Amino acid sequence: MENKNIFHERLTELMIEKGVNTVSLAAAIGVSDETVRRWKNGERDILLSQLVKLADYFQCSLDFLAGRSDAVLDYQVRDMPPFYDRLRAVMAEKGVTRYRLVKDLPIYDGYFTNWKKGKSPNILTLVLLADYLDVTIDYLVGREK
Repeated sequence: MENKNIFHERLTELMIEKGVNTVSLAAAIGVSDETVRRWKNGERDILLSQLVKLADYFQCSLDFLAGRSDAVLDYQVRDMPPFYDRLRAVMAEKGVTRYRLVKDLPIYDGYFTNWKKGKSPNILTLVLLADYLDVTIDYLVGREK
C-alpha cells in the first residue's frame, strides 16, 4: 500500500510542476478526468498501459512514479514488448519459475493467463514483481536499456 500512496503523491507533484490539471492530463493520455482524480486521491490502482502513458507524458521512469526511486531515471520512449513475453524473459534471466512466483507472492496463476492475453498488471503487482526479481519496473517491462 505504501507505493500506492507514493504514486498518488508523485502524480500530484508532477502535475503541479508541469502546471496541468486533471482535465488536460486526462485528455493528453486518453482517460477520463474522473480516472485521473481517483489516481490522485489513491482511490484507483493504475494499470501498466496507463502508467507508461503517464511516464511518457511527464518524461520520467515508471520506478519514479511508483515510488521505488527518488531519482527521475534515464529512460527512452521505446516500443515495449508484450508484458507477458518480457516477464517470461526476465524470469528466465533470473532463474525464477511461474510456480515460484505464484507460491512466493500474492499473485494468482490466472494472472499469467490474463497477461498472456494482453491484459496489463496494476502498479502494485508491478512493484511486487520488480522487488522479487530485483529489477526496476522499467527493466521489467522493457523500457530500460
